[in-house]
Amino acid sequence: MRIVSGSAGGIHLKAPKGHKTRPTADQVREAIFNILASRFTLADIAILDLFAGTGALGIEALSRGARSALFVDPSPEAQRAIQDNLKLTGLRSYGRGMRAYVAKGIKIVAEQGLQFGGVFLDPPYEEGWVDKTLRLLATSAVLEPHAWVVVEHSLHEEGAEQYPALALTDRRRYGTTGVSFYQRQDEEAE
Repeated sequence: MRIVSGSAGGIHLKAPKGHKTRPTADQVREAIFNILASRFTLADIAILDLFAGTGALGIEALSRGARSALFVDPSPEAQRAIQDNLKLTGLRSYGRGMRAYVAKGIKIVAEQGLQFGGVFLDPPYEEGWVDKTLRLLATSAVLEPHAWVVVEHSLHEEGAEQYPALALTDRRRYGTTGVSFYQRQDEEAE
């Protein structure tokens, strides 16, 4: 597992030891970022990486010019791997970890008044997290206007096409992995 492009391109990342992490395959991550680059700018936006695991998605965004990234994962092993990976890539000053379960992390972020232009959501497959987390994001104040959300999921656990303030804009399939792209709708579209 390596960073595909940007300032840290080619650097190999560490995975948490003894942790049931399912890192996003390099090819899927590259496809996600190619799609994002064709629609949005990553430069100078804040990223929220939920179920962060190794931090590969958020670190890839930082490598490609994102302003900052917050990595939310309850596992101490995952948080250690994220910090090691930020150090390895020279991006430590741009990333911050939060050891929390996703619902609590979103609540804390909202209470702090933080907002993000992009969110990565890569939960454990087929445990009901996709729909729950999209609903939380859609009803919270953590998304900037026109923010995007990328969800990696099993083909058997796709999110809905519409949530309050979030609309599906694209859905792709890579082998047994699905990737769904959502965007926050501005007030006029709601």
